Amino acid sequence: MADYYPLIARAIAGLDPNAPGEARRALYARARTALIQQLRGVQPPLSESEITRERLSLEEAVRKVESEAAQRAREASRPGGGAARSSDPLRRANPRPPEANSTDNAARPRPPAERSAKSSSGR
Repeated sequence: MADYYPLIARAIAGLDPNAPGEARRALYARARTALIQQLRGVQPPLSESEITRERLSLEEAVRKVESEAAQRAREASRPGGGAARSSDPLRRANPRPPEANSTDNAARPRPPAERSAKSSSGR
């Protein structure tokens, strides 16, 4: 099953950000039509269940892109424009969100001495 999200997201990013939702819906309709034409032209022919699976994958990508667009619209409608500006001193001091910083240590491998001491002490 193909991942249509990058393709759809890139196409939407190419639209005018001030374009109405109708522009996005027209793009989705063209993508659906192109996908069906391509899937129906595959040789040997795909089964209906394979075509349905691909169509559902495309629809999931559309839902994700629309969800992101709705989130951006909500943020833009908040006082101050929603998104933090680069002049925000807190953003400049710590560009990564706090949760990303706290998980960094958990993701790092332990030094070999620490690993061997822990594995030999418990067994």
